[in-house]
Amino acid sequence: MPQQTNTTTRASLWPGLLTMILFVLVPYSYAAFTGTPQPETSGLARVHSAAESIYCVKGISPVTSILLIELAVLLIVVLWAWLKQGEPGGKTAVFHQHGWYLFTLALLIAIPFIIAWQTNSSPCTRGKAFFWQSIYIDVFILAILALSYNLMFGFTGVVSFGHAAFFGTGAYAVGLFMKHLEWPWWLAILASLLLGILIALIKGFVGLRIKGLYFALFTLAFAEVFFLLAGNRIMVNITGAEDGFTFTVPDWLNMTKNRLFFYYLTLTFLTLAFITIYRLMHSPTGSVLSALRDNEERAQMIGYNTFHFKLLAIVLAGIMATMAGILRGLALKGASPNVLGLDFTMNPLLMSIVGGVATFSGPVIGAFMLRLTEQLLRDSIITIGTLSLNIGDHWTLILGIIFILSVMAFPHGIVGTWLSKNLHTRNGWITLFQRPKTNKDTFVQSSHPPSSTKHKETS
Repeated sequence: MPQQTNTTTRASLWPGLLTMILFVLVPYSYAAFTGTPQPETSGLARVHSAAESIYCVKGISPVTSILLIELAVLLIVVLWAWLKQGEPGGKTAVFHQHGWYLFTLALLIAIPFIIAWQTNSSPCTRGKAFFWQSIYIDVFILAILALSYNLMFGFTGVVSFGHAAFFGTGAYAVGLFMKHLEWPWWLAILASLLLGILIALIKGFVGLRIKGLYFALFTLAFAEVFFLLAGNRIMVNITGAEDGFTFTVPDWLNMTKNRLFFYYLTLTFLTLAFITIYRLMHSPTGSVLSALRDNEERAQMIGYNTFHFKLLAIVLAGIMATMAGILRGLALKGASPNVLGLDFTMNPLLMSIVGGVATFSGPVIGAFMLRLTEQLLRDSIITIGTLSLNIGDHWTLILGIIFILSVMAFPHGIVGTWLSKNLHTRNGWITLFQRPKTNKDTFVQSSHPPSSTKHKETS
């Protein structure tokens, strides 16, 4: 199974972090200094209201123009560093090694304003841009869930059919704490994360005593207990049973009122989850996790306590999945038993397979592809002459066919196939743009073998 490895010296993340800070700070500062603040505001509220008067306008705004210029400059720098094959530890090393990640993050930062420009809507009020922000928020949450599942399944080799237990626990816990205990948002989130850690420890300590398919079935039964409890009528006054429940959130966390802020909040957590897994798998601990996946018995013979490392992977994955559930609960301002259902275990599994198991960007790409394809299919109508075919009525069937075709075309997932040495995909573009060899070139090469071959023949 192909996996991403660090073949060059790791570049410092600080240049990339500084680039992203400037990418956000420059347009926001321009909007804050040139905008018109609302009356009767002061301090940071006055600065933010001034910025909103600029970047919340319909269509293209000065902020959109600045972001497009920054995107173009960043793309040129990344292409230049990529073509130059940046020297390890040099100034362009971070752009050569992480440049496409940085450009993708910058593009996602600019997406709300690009959509607002193309649809002549505002990123802050109801319209096309406002609607698509909710879709991307859902994608980011699912991507965090897929990354957490890939940490267990792809990088560590722990197969789990009960990952939804963490996701649903996060959505339910944050709402129950805020509604029934009337805890502040920060305490509810912290308590929900601690509850996710506790569930991961119980799941790990009990379940890791068994292996293989038996562990997978144990996790399935473990998650099913939570699903049945959430929908049980005995707890209707607490959980709302099969109907679920709703709760109120602070205005600044209200996705309906501050969707643009919630968009960047979920994008921030997705970035943190990605960086955490990336740094973990490039550490000695990550090497041990990969060894467990490849050959657990050999890792035990070397002297590693495989139980502890598997437990670590389950806890970290549980924290990320719980955080994804918390974000979903806050976004929807409620929870229902479906967040504990099998869908939220199978979906991250499918996203990891489509994008590439044991790759860093694969689960994220899989989340984008499956969720956006689903959204596009739901609203698609094909018209051929006088015949109209509503794709939305059969979107699940068509999505399944697309999934089968993608697995056939990319046997290791999109990213996994791209990185596969056997398929030589990474050298495909170089081969494509090389000058075709003529018969004369072939004759010259056969008449003049490489110097090393000459030396071997002479000696």
